[in-house]
Amino acid sequence: MEKKKNGASVPRTDFPMMGAGRSIMGSIDELTRKADLATSGEAIVDLDTADVDPSFIQDRLDDGEDFEEFVRSIEDKEQQQPALVRPHPQDRARYMLVFGRRRWKAARRLNRKLRAVVKEISDLEHVILQGQENSARANLSYLERAVYAKQLSDRGYDTLTMLAALSCDKSALSKLLSVASIPSDILEHFGAGHGVGRDRFYELKRLLDYPGFSALATKKLSEFADEEPTERLSKLILFLQSQKQRRKSKRKATPRRWTSDDSSIFVQTSGNKRKFSIALNAESGADVSSFGEFISDQLPELYTQYLNQKSSKEE
Repeated sequence: MEKKKNGASVPRTDFPMMGAGRSIMGSIDELTRKADLATSGEAIVDLDTADVDPSFIQDRLDDGEDFEEFVRSIEDKEQQQPALVRPHPQDRARYMLVFGRRRWKAARRLNRKLRAVVKEISDLEHVILQGQENSARANLSYLERAVYAKQLSDRGYDTLTMLAALSCDKSALSKLLSVASIPSDILEHFGAGHGVGRDRFYELKRLLDYPGFSALATKKLSEFADEEPTERLSKLILFLQSQKQRRKSKRKATPRRWTSDDSSIFVQTSGNKRKFSIALNAESGADVSSFGEFISDQLPELYTQYLNQKSSKEE
């Protein structure tokens, strides 16, 4: 996921190293270097957890399935890695977490001090350091990364900042933002998305792009309320795939065939709401063109008859 450059972690990207690609990579390197320098050489201090507020951007949707084990580990072995905090931008008597939310919550649970590095950094440095710290951790789900990407986008951070914060390339960022655009009232049914990778969420997004499928999903999810989130997602995807197939089947109307009494001409029709075809075919050397011209001449009268018949049925 990451590689080292001059001792600093930088996002691994897949940009071609020429032209615009080199320029983008260089800009990401510079953003990361400045963020890393902002926290170098700082002493670790002990802070009251009551004096520390959460980050202004949420980086997790829950505490993780292993949080209780994490708390016991800190209780037994003390806090091994310091959190990073900054003086609170709105209240200089308080601090704001940059990363280390679970460490902060565990310290609160255990009524202990939070070991942390305190550093004056900007909002830009904040989101890059927070994002990179979380990207390096295996227990952060794909959905949590997607929601984090959307928060950055909603706050107006540019593409370079998001690439640096999420340690990804443009294609991966596009997929993260695509998944995060799934309606929140649907996403909330899958919790923090632990155990579900990119492909499953991306498939759900593609299915929800079909007209009316978001409403179908919202209604169907109520039937899966007793399922685990991963099973809930799997069942919803299967249901939407079946609905997609049904729509395709309906669009393929069964062709109809008519044959004249003397078997010299047969007519085949097929179509849907947007397109309808009539094919005239001759048997035994018959000339079908004259019959086709006859039908063409009758079209104005036939259409008038159709409208009259339709109007009488609606009355």
